[in-house]
Amino acid sequence: MKPAFASSLFCLVLVGAAVGQPATEIKLVYPVVPDVGGVAPLPSTAEQPRKGAKVVFDITADAKPGDLNKGLERAARLLNLYGASGLKGTDVKVALVLHGEATKAALNDTTYSAKYGHGSNPNLSVIRNLQKAGVEVYVCGQALNYKGFKQSDAAKEVSVAAAALTVVVNRQSDGFGYVPVP
Repeated sequence: MKPAFASSLFCLVLVGAAVGQPATEIKLVYPVVPDVGGVAPLPSTAEQPRKGAKVVFDITADAKPGDLNKGLERAARLLNLYGASGLKGTDVKVALVLHGEATKAALNDTTYSAKYGHGSNPNLSVIRNLQKAGVEVYVCGQALNYKGFKQSDAAKEVSVAAAALTVVVNRQSDGFGYVPVP
């Protein structure tokens, strides 16, 4: 075998072996919100979370009955990013407003079960954990009305706002960044 050919063959064997190796998995952590919104700690990367940020999540995403709304999961991920960076959940101000198809995530267990045939609203435990970290949670009063719900159908953990629009406009006026979750 010629030396150049042998060298090339050796490189191909090494590359082939490396391709067959599974990537090293980074374990997800949940330092602020348990079991939801896990993050991979990446302490040496650019654009780390900063103390004092403010964000409003405008959540319209739908979820199948019995499933967690992805907007709640995204808010949990943001808080867990803060925790993984050594900050507290309270180092960022977070407000979220549920409306449109996401309205169902804000319903109390009795209404959720009657409407969707699922035992309880799986979003409420996550909402409670988000609130423990200082998150404000609203549901649009207009969306409740348009979807045929009463204000009393909203879970006690969730504040009924005049409208999602007012929450978004008010928070943006207060310097909150806007994150849509369609």
